[in-house]
Amino acid sequence: MKSEVSVDDITKTSDPEFRLRMMRKVIETVKSEGSLHMPLLSLVSTFLDGLAAGGPAGTKAAYLDYLQAHFPDLCAALGAEIFYSKYRSAAVHEFSIKKGFGINRDSKMPGEYCGTTTVRETGQELTILNIDRLVEEFLAHVRALEKKAGVGGTEPAPSLTVFE
Repeated sequence: MKSEVSVDDITKTSDPEFRLRMMRKVIETVKSEGSLHMPLLSLVSTFLDGLAAGGPAGTKAAYLDYLQAHFPDLCAALGAEIFYSKYRSAAVHEFSIKKGFGINRDSKMPGEYCGTTTVRETGQELTILNIDRLVEEFLAHVRALEKKAGVGGTEPAPSLTVFE
């Protein structure tokens, strides 16, 4: 089937309004469900890749630089390299978290960005990331980017999205 489309009905993935609005709305939607904390980690990790926008050989360096510049509380509490290697990489590539690490909700660690816990039965020490705090900090960051770019409306996205 061949069809025609108007340029007015096309959104380019490079359009900041589209990118930022989609990131914010997806996170808000998944967050509103209440129990999808692992998908939230995967989504935030992936969207940070898109915001950091390193070249093919510089993805990790760009990601770490972006975290250090825009998420200083996360970096102070956990470290950019640990977030990247133990949370981001496992969440993005394996839908998992590396051994010895975990995520928990703010209700279990109010205000803390990360902490440690011991598994009673095994004695295993775990480093725990407060996923709710990460999500809130990410949403605040995206909203600030939307405001800076002069975007953030609720306009529906055009029906066709293309890479550019």
